[in-house]
Amino acid sequence: MIVLDHTAVIALCRGHRPLAGLAVVEVDDPAQRAHVPALCMVAASLELPGATAHAGALPGLEFLPLDFAATAAVESLTAGGVAWAFAHAVYAAASGAVEGQVLTTTPAAYDGTGIWVVDVGKP
Repeated sequence: MIVLDHTAVIALCRGHRPLAGLAVVEVDDPAQRAHVPALCMVAASLELPGATAHAGALPGLEFLPLDFAATAAVESLTAGGVAWAFAHAVYAAASGAVEGQVLTTTPAAYDGTGIWVVDVGKP
């Protein structure tokens, strides 16, 4: 599973070409789309107003809800020192049947989490 954290969503909204390629290609199987956790979308919109509307209009993205299991995991991760804006991405990447990878512009934020991180750089 490919997971975009809030920094990747911001980069996407600011014109990051490779991320745009992921986001505009509609795939029939939702499991093959790039995934954006709900809290990552909130964090992106707090930093870049309008990011939710922009990302929500892109056909290649799948949005992950903050259900009870995710909420409990995010609470535990944040209590353990992971910043809340990154915690839902950590949970999403670690909780799937297949190990996920988080696309981010700040890979150091995931140090110590054991998550597979891909630095997408700046747009």
